[in-house]
Amino acid sequence: MPHNSSNLQIPSPGRPGPAFSLTAHVQPAAATAAAALIASVAGAVMTETDHDPGVGLDRISADTDGPETLLRLCTLLRDRLGTALIHLGDPALDAAATGKITQRLCVPAGTPRERALLDTEADHRVIQHLLLNPGSVDSCTGRRHRIALLSNASAVADLGPLPAAVVLPALESAAAHLRRTTGLDIYPLPIDADTPEDFAATAAALAPGFAALCLSHTHPAYVGAVRATLEHTDTPVVDTTSHAHAVAVTAAALNALRHKAIPTGEARVTLTGAHRGGDLSGLLTAAGIRTLTLHQSGAPLVDPAGPADLLIDLTGVPAPRDGTPVLRACPQHLPPLGATASRAHPLHALPALLSAAARTRRLTPHSLLAAAFALAELAGPDRLLPSVDEPGLTQALASALIRDSAHPTDSQS
Repeated sequence: MPHNSSNLQIPSPGRPGPAFSLTAHVQPAAATAAAALIASVAGAVMTETDHDPGVGLDRISADTDGPETLLRLCTLLRDRLGTALIHLGDPALDAAATGKITQRLCVPAGTPRERALLDTEADHRVIQHLLLNPGSVDSCTGRRHRIALLSNASAVADLGPLPAAVVLPALESAAAHLRRTTGLDIYPLPIDADTPEDFAATAAALAPGFAALCLSHTHPAYVGAVRATLEHTDTPVVDTTSHAHAVAVTAAALNALRHKAIPTGEARVTLTGAHRGGDLSGLLTAAGIRTLTLHQSGAPLVDPAGPADLLIDLTGVPAPRDGTPVLRACPQHLPPLGATASRAHPLHALPALLSAAARTRRLTPHSLLAAAFALAELAGPDRLLPSVDEPGLTQALASALIRDSAHPTDSQS
């Protein structure tokens, strides 16, 4: 799939938020005027103000609802405040510029003797031990803590395929979230590969150094190639959409039916855009939904048999006129992290999937189903899903996965 940047789209305005924000450092005498200017711009809101005694300036932070509002506000502050405006910063770019995740030294290396344990002779001894005891790689190296987070930028939201390096900010953000919730070492690795075969070959070459591979922002064709290549190895492949998002959507669907007191075995469910959902249709069926209709693009959504009990929408179709309730779950338009009690997000399940995969070195359909049921239960009586920041969420789901990872009838997914 060739890379193409012509599909880039400007995000439509929404509510003011940190993604389109600014930080202004102004002379104290101009702070009131700066606040008034921010208040005068529709779609902008002042979020914080304080005085920095170290530099003698006031710092003002503001969120806006999109790039056009941000540009208007920056232009207005520059024009009206003049020399009283000392600096304008962009927090999103500043956070990205630091790099969002880093390595740490895990062994002491302060003395010559400690450094000698990192030298060739000591390495040779460990290598010889591994040759005699090949099953001890995880116990004698850091591999069991390492996850490779891979993407060739072939499916970045609805932006289309992009140059591989462009996906690095998104991979770094995902790595930061996953490190925070799992404690694992997450390595964001953009891969420049234009064919599924090349991508799979690179993933296979990296696999020996990691406990698991995680694929993100990657087209299903590339995901399928990697999964097929590594199917019979001891390196599990976890995909953000096919696995993590599918688990979260299944849990939300189970609770949507439960809230309507409809048994899953009797429910009539329609799924749009099944090609975007990876393993979702199989997971819904395994969860007990016997009547699952896969809606074809362009076909009418209205069912002659009457309104379905639930429409799971992965493409953004208009709500059916027959009153069918809709569960919006497009993997290309994920909800903000603060709205994940009502909409599925891969981070509901991804940390637990990676934790369990790193520990057990396998991922089965049965364990995915166990995670979906556990996630549905953790939502409580009134919500579709728990928030992705729910205390104990990752630990509870990982425990459910590990308990079911040794199911004797399953093959590795």
